[in-house]
Amino acid sequence: MNLFESNSTYEELIQHMEEYGYSSCHIQHVKREMKWLSANQDAYGISSYEEACRLRSLETESAEMKEQFRSIYSLFRRYAFYGTLSTPTREPLFRQDTYSQLAPYFQNILDLYKEDSVRRGLKPGTYKSSISACSGLFLHCQKEGCGMLEDITEDIVLSYFCDESGKPALSPSTKVNIASVFHADLGMYTNAARTILAYLPALNRRRKNIQYLTEEEMSSVKDVLVSEKSSITLRNRAIGMLLFFTGMRSSDIAGLAFSDIDWEKEKIRIFQKKTGNELVLPLTASIGNAIYDYITMERPKSDSKRIFLCEQTPHGPISAGTVGNAAGKLYKAAAVRQGEHDRKGTHLFRHNLAVSFSRNNIPRPVISATLGHADPDSLDHYLFADITHLRDCAISIECYPVGKEVFSI
Repeated sequence: MNLFESNSTYEELIQHMEEYGYSSCHIQHVKREMKWLSANQDAYGISSYEEACRLRSLETESAEMKEQFRSIYSLFRRYAFYGTLSTPTREPLFRQDTYSQLAPYFQNILDLYKEDSVRRGLKPGTYKSSISACSGLFLHCQKEGCGMLEDITEDIVLSYFCDESGKPALSPSTKVNIASVFHADLGMYTNAARTILAYLPALNRRRKNIQYLTEEEMSSVKDVLVSEKSSITLRNRAIGMLLFFTGMRSSDIAGLAFSDIDWEKEKIRIFQKKTGNELVLPLTASIGNAIYDYITMERPKSDSKRIFLCEQTPHGPISAGTVGNAAGKLYKAAAVRQGEHDRKGTHLFRHNLAVSFSRNNIPRPVISATLGHADPDSLDHYLFADITHLRDCAISIECYPVGKEVFSI
């Protein structure tokens, strides 16, 4: 298999890179890898970009060079799949790698799970997470010599979930995702799957300790957002406004298109990535002005229908990860949540908005609707973090005959 079918493909890629504004240095690195592939593809039997990237990464100890190889071969793959360097989504180079290493027998089981999930109306993000998690377990079993479900023993399953000392090596959410596969209707594999289900270690399902922004942190973040002297970019300021005042998910902010904003009616109307449900939010003056400033003063020239673009060439649409990075820069500019174990993600803003609404006696259905929850019960773990109201529910120990010396230890 030739990774580049002809010289015209090679020339077209270089031409595209020049048109998209890639630096001459980066283009030289790409030409170097093209030359290496041409000379070594047949000798090494290279059949994929992933394989080529691994071989090149093994040749160096430099983390910078490894990242450079990953960037270049991701570019090769993107160009080969789409015929362009600008794609609607940014696809990781190794996304489907674990599944692709499985024997057809195990792949067939996961395909049946996907079919069952679609029939039951599960969202793609839900069943894809389960397929990814279970692919890891199946690959482990496959390496242990298992060719079918009946070959899998409890010891093999436990060796995947625990480290050599017997301590859990995987998160509870990973276990839940794997269990969902074996709970599904897998046709002829269902009975054997139920046996493996019994091998899975017990889950320690503890309530999450939800972090939230304190009033001082909220004030500091808001000061950065409204200050004209702020060090953050106009793009990150607009993203911060949406996070702080609407609680939108990072994936929905990344996917925000010009058609989603009704400037005349002052509304933001989207279909959520996670639930698929429509969500309508008010376009306040502060949010609208921040988005407008970014569009007119900083946004790179592009035909993209998406509002927020990458700052680096080729200026494609941003990802949810970019929104997370913007949140991190906002926290840093506000000098908050800079401790080693402080949570800095975008979900903090959703927690904060829910708790703020609750403190102002906003009805639960309104809070759920604003946050775009498909299930009203999803609100529970947000409001559980409302320490102010929880203190009001606390029972004083003064009415109990407990000596003060008990608390002096």
